[in-house]
Amino acid sequence: MTLATYPLVSYAALLPEILLLAAGCIVLLFPAAASSERSPRAAWLTLLSLVGAILLLEFGPQMGFSLDGGSGLEFGRLSFFVRLSTLIVGVILTLVLWVQPDPREQNEFFSMMLFTLTGLMVLGSATDLVVLFLALELVSIPTYVMVALSRQNAKSLEAGTKYFYLGAMAAAITAYGFALLYGVCGTASLTGMQLRLTEIIANPAGNSLAFSIASLGLLLSLGGLLFKVSAVPFHFYVADVYQGAASAVAGLLGFVPKLAGFAAMFKILAACGWQTVSGGTFWVLWLVAALSMTIGNILALRQTNIKRMLGFSGVAHSGYMLVGLLVGPHGQGMIGDGAAAVLYYTVVYGIANLGAFAVLSVLRVRGESAETLRDIAGLLRRQPSLALLLSLAMFTLLGMPPTPGFWGKVGLFGSALSTATATGGEQQYWLIVLVLIGMVNTAIGAAYYLRVIAACLLYESDDPIDAVDRDAPRMGAVICGFLTLMFMFYPTALYEPGRAASSELIVAHSATAPSALSLAGVSSDRAIAGVPSTEYPITP
Repeated sequence: MTLATYPLVSYAALLPEILLLAAGCIVLLFPAAASSERSPRAAWLTLLSLVGAILLLEFGPQMGFSLDGGSGLEFGRLSFFVRLSTLIVGVILTLVLWVQPDPREQNEFFSMMLFTLTGLMVLGSATDLVVLFLALELVSIPTYVMVALSRQNAKSLEAGTKYFYLGAMAAAITAYGFALLYGVCGTASLTGMQLRLTEIIANPAGNSLAFSIASLGLLLSLGGLLFKVSAVPFHFYVADVYQGAASAVAGLLGFVPKLAGFAAMFKILAACGWQTVSGGTFWVLWLVAALSMTIGNILALRQTNIKRMLGFSGVAHSGYMLVGLLVGPHGQGMIGDGAAAVLYYTVVYGIANLGAFAVLSVLRVRGESAETLRDIAGLLRRQPSLALLLSLAMFTLLGMPPTPGFWGKVGLFGSALSTATATGGEQQYWLIVLVLIGMVNTAIGAAYYLRVIAACLLYESDDPIDAVDRDAPRMGAVICGFLTLMFMFYPTALYEPGRAASSELIVAHSATAPSALSLAGVSSDRAIAGVPSTEYPITP
């Protein structure tokens, strides 16, 4: 009789996710409120659960590296970065969304938010295609509901329906790609896939059929994930969904799906040893990045509705991040590591984008939510603090020095230039071309960001604009502004954790023994020794 060892995941390591999941279920079971009353208990429980999860993540017991991926989860530095970023932004989201949902639907709304944040945290730890796909769906499905619940009008229902059907199509494409990768590798473990894909890529002539299937599976997987980050050509839903959803929910869509999409793409490309980035996949991602930057900025330039403008600008920012994805985790320093630059930029963009939508969520013109450039005209005179917070968010999204958006673009474009000058070759030449396209598009983006800043600081309007008396959303906007200023003057506070997380992408899926991790210097000082396991008998 042969014995096989299967590692188990300690419940202690999953306590943050378990706490959020339990809180989401409890909030969902709260009695429904009457139509005229609003109870803050759902919001308070959501906030307390997120703060508790942060404390558990920081001070609770953590698992070590699961080298063989048999458990489907791996609690390393990349996982820690994704989980902590999710929880911190989740606290801000709770404040911004404090009074957003209808009183009769607030329980369902906050439970959906907790579920989608739980999915993002699980995704950050996933080392198995099945776990990765389930986590992606746990991220996505609650957001469809939140878009539909966020406003009581036809636009919200239309946006939620459109988002749902296109999301279902993207999920089907991703699942098909994962199935092909599983079929050609014979395992759903990303660690096992790495070993098999390395053999196939090393000898494509001798494994022509397997190479073709693996290439198709990779392209389909990346295609479905590009929908999550709203990159071209999967961007058609963005403007309508952003406009139809409430401002605070649109801010959530600017962070959660993007971090989920890029984290999943990192894991898939790491399983391929990042070798495919230098092959046909390089040209696909190069084209998607160039089109996303260009089309996103051109369409945003034509908008007068700020929410639609920010939706299309999100497409452009996805293009910027894809530049770092092309480079990968190779390189040293702030301008050499493309993956670390993507992690940094994703968080910075999410905070600035959420800050802008947090300001819009409390502004009212003639009793309606402020959405257009005309609506925010004269904001400095009437609401100076909100005008300054909105301007700071716009300057960050623009990438104006010395905002964190500027440091993010330095990391993304600098990593591409560093790789191109270090290695040379035709593809590296096209990396330089892509950086030039990105710089031109950054200049184009300045036009519409400066229009928003000019509208709230310089122009006046006859229509009075006012802010509703909501302390929690204002506090959320202030926290976004504070974090933006902190990362402006101390960018390494975010970049160094991202650099440590990206180093794991190089070795975590190629190591075959604990010593490989130790030599690479990525063994976590937060990890406890040993991975508990149990043995199951297998008949010969």
